[in-house]
Amino acid sequence: MFWKRTIPGLVSSALLVLACSALVPGSAIAADKVKIKFGHVIPTGDTQDLAYRYFADILKEKTDGRILVETYPDSQLGGEREMVEAVQAGMLEMTAPSVGVIANFDDAFEVFDFPFIFKDAETAYRVVDGEIGQQLAKNLEKSNLKLLGWGENGFRNLAMKKETIRTPDQMKGLKIRTMQVPLHIAYWKSIGAAPTPVSFPEVFSALQQGVVVGVENPFELLYSAKLTEPAKYLTVTNHIYDPEPVIINKAFFDKLSPEDQELITGAADEMIEKLRSLKVAATEQAIKNIESEGGTVTELSDAEHQQWVESAIPFYKEYASKVDTSMLKNLLQAADNTRFVEALE
Repeated sequence: MFWKRTIPGLVSSALLVLACSALVPGSAIAADKVKIKFGHVIPTGDTQDLAYRYFADILKEKTDGRILVETYPDSQLGGEREMVEAVQAGMLEMTAPSVGVIANFDDAFEVFDFPFIFKDAETAYRVVDGEIGQQLAKNLEKSNLKLLGWGENGFRNLAMKKETIRTPDQMKGLKIRTMQVPLHIAYWKSIGAAPTPVSFPEVFSALQQGVVVGVENPFELLYSAKLTEPAKYLTVTNHIYDPEPVIINKAFFDKLSPEDQELITGAADEMIEKLRSLKVAATEQAIKNIESEGGTVTELSDAEHQQWVESAIPFYKEYASKVDTSMLKNLLQAADNTRFVEALE
C-alpha cells in the first residue's frame, strides 16, 4: 500500500453517518450508497487535484456510482488545518494536507519538517512507502485519522520579488512567507531570515503589498497560484520535501464493509501512482512556463547547494531533541543522509 461547503452541510453529512451506524450497532455501514466529501487547498487543475478526481472516477466506475467521492479544491472548505480538524471530528470524510499541518495532530510527523532530508523524490518514495511510513500511519490512527497513502506536493523552492537567492547568507533580514509550521519558521530564523506565516489564499496579496518579499513552495504550485507574477526570481533549493498524507476519518472508514474498505484503499494506491507520474511532468512544464513569462529559475552549483545543507547543521543540533529524535535518526538513515546522521551523533 502507498503511503491533507458550508458547515451546516458538513454537519449534516456527519449526522447521516452517525445515523446509519446507529441502525446497526457495532457493524459496518449498511448503505446502498457511500458518499465521501474530499476537500483540499490545491488549485483546480493542478496535479493533486487531477489525481484526487481520478480517485473519485476509479471508485465511481468500479462501483457503478455506489461510492461517490465529491472533491472540493481551492480551499472551498477552509484551510488545511481546518479541514483536518473537520475530518478528525467526522464533519468531513477526507482531505490531503501538507505533512507539516498533520504534525499539529501527531507530533511524530514533525520529522518531515527538517530541511534537506531527501536527495530526490525516488528516495522519498522509498522511505514513506516503507516501514517508517507504515509506522507513522499506524500512530496517526490514535487521532481518528486513517492514512490511505502518501501523496505529494513536492520539493519546496524559493521565489523572490527583488533578486535571485543563491546562498543562505542572502536571506538575512528578508521576510519570507511560510506556513504556520514551527520548525519551518525556526529553520528560516536560524539562518537570519524573517519568516512570516501567511495563509495560502492571502500570499499573492502579501507579496504584492510587500508584507513579504519571498515565498517557498513547489514550482507547480508557485506558478498555478500566480505567485511567480510578483515573485519572478526562483531558485532550486529543494530545501524540504513536502508529502501530502491522504487521510480519511477512521471511524467512518471502520464502519464500511471490508469490501468497500478494499475498494477505497486500492483506488488510493492507483491514485498515488498516477499523482507521482503527473508531478514530474507538471514541474517541468511549470518551470518552462515561468521562464517563458519572464521569470528566472536558477539551478545551484553543488558547492552552493552544500552551503544550504551546512546552514542546517546548527538547526538540527538545536531542534533534534525537541522532536522524536529516534524517529528523526531512523528517517535520515533510511534516506541514506549520512551528513545529518553524523551531525547528530
